[in-house]
Amino acid sequence: MIRLCQWLGVSSAGYYKWLHRKPSVREQGNDSLLDFLKEESDRQHCIPGYRKLWEAAVAYGFICNKKRVQRLLQSLGYRSKASKKRHGRAPRQKTLMPAYNLLNRQFDVSKPNQVWASDITQVRCKEGWNYLCVILDLYSRKVVGWSTSRINSACLVLKTLNKAWKSRRPDGRKLMFHSDQGVQYRAIETLRWHRKKAITVSMSRKGNCWDNACSESFFAQYKKEWISNLGGMSRQEMTMQSRLYIDTYYNPVRRHGTLGGVSPIDFELMN
Repeated sequence: MIRLCQWLGVSSAGYYKWLHRKPSVREQGNDSLLDFLKEESDRQHCIPGYRKLWEAAVAYGFICNKKRVQRLLQSLGYRSKASKKRHGRAPRQKTLMPAYNLLNRQFDVSKPNQVWASDITQVRCKEGWNYLCVILDLYSRKVVGWSTSRINSACLVLKTLNKAWKSRRPDGRKLMFHSDQGVQYRAIETLRWHRKKAITVSMSRKGNCWDNACSESFFAQYKKEWISNLGGMSRQEMTMQSRLYIDTYYNPVRRHGTLGGVSPIDFELMN
């Protein structure tokens, strides 16, 4: 060690003093923050990027900026998990004319069970396509009902509606249900279900995805944060993974900027 110190041009006394020095306050703070970031990223399945982890750290009580969190995550070699369009046709069904766009992009809702928004997406599985239908309460962006099926039909929508209704028990007279103009939503049996519950129906304008932006955004995150990180799945596995994403991550854990940086479940508990 003495020869190495001589070769480096430092004194051995100085080296041993540096070796046994106490960590600075800044270094101790970085260690604590780093431990928290490791635990939080594991808890969230390594999905969030540095901004959401920074929000979590600040909410926990750390005093830090985004760049510091980004730098510490880079030192760990941390990479957020992140990285695709509907195809196929629904079976022919008896449908009615689409409803008007009553929601008109008024996505900010003051109370639960005032506006539910729904959409359907598909995921390629080993046996072929599998479809996921979700219903979001726009008050908290919480998924209040979801179902999967190998057939994209009104039956899938009705199954999801019944789950949401059982979960929330809303007053149908005060509820608006918004969707696109898909035949599943315009099917006679779907609209009959709404009429029996006295629910107001709203539909996006044809070919205008922004009219149902909240539902579109959910599916974009679902595929980017979860499905894109999985290999080939069976339909049964796709259903299981959808349950994991919605029930163990999206609803209870995932932070939303529109909710002030809290999860849908926490937002409802706080309000």
